[in-house]
Amino acid sequence: MRKPSMFSKDYKSELKKRRRKISLLIILPIIGLTIFLVTDFNALLNKGAGIKKSINSVLLNKSKDKEEKAVEVEKKPEVVKPVVNSEKTKVPQKEVALKSEIFVANLSDGQKISVEFNVAAGEKSIKGVSDTEGITYDISPSKKSIVIQSKNNQQLMYVNVDKTSKDITKKTYESSKGEILTKEGILENHKNYNWSVMPKFIDEDNIAYISELPWINEKAQQYIWKVNLKTNVHMQVKPASGKNIEFKKIATKGLETNVDGNVVYVTATGEAIE
Repeated sequence: MRKPSMFSKDYKSELKKRRRKISLLIILPIIGLTIFLVTDFNALLNKGAGIKKSINSVLLNKSKDKEEKAVEVEKKPEVVKPVVNSEKTKVPQKEVALKSEIFVANLSDGQKISVEFNVAAGEKSIKGVSDTEGITYDISPSKKSIVIQSKNNQQLMYVNVDKTSKDITKKTYESSKGEILTKEGILENHKNYNWSVMPKFIDEDNIAYISELPWINEKAQQYIWKVNLKTNVHMQVKPASGKNIEFKKIATKGLETNVDGNVVYVTATGEAIE
């Protein structure tokens, strides 16, 4: 800014103007700086207050959450799960209705045998006989058939779940000399003779029994025979004989049999194996 000339007639007036301008140049920046500083400081204060408010809000919310959770825990009782006994909690299966049926088998000597059947869900199985007097019997592994032996005349009767029966007795025997021997004739002349006794299933298609055939003498030697239910063919099981033969249970090898204290297995093919 140019300094006024002291020789000017308006020197004093120009000097005042100059001083005024200088004052303005000094004051205006100060005022502006003051306004700027005040404005930024207020903004900073406001910003700080906002941050503080946000922090307080977050803390307050967390505190409320903790209080609410604490209240919820207090209100919600602890649920104790009972110990489950799997045996007691099993859902009982629907019981299958079990029915009984009777089939009367007529033996050749006039004796009537009541064979009992169990019927469940359309399936039949043989339970046994209602009266065992004068007979012996054995039920097949599948319980679908039964063999009955009359102690009176040593007849063998086969009965299945279809309520059909058939006589599977060996009626005659041809000797090595060609002589035909009948069951009735032998039992009539030899009261204690074993023609066909103690029948036992080997499997579903074959039945073993004890006989003194092929000999008819006083030695009373016992032999094992078998009959095939499909062919009705009887054959002697070899080699197996003794004074005392007893059938046991069906095993993997065949029908377990005790012959004079020795164990052999009778197979469906008609062999006695160890």
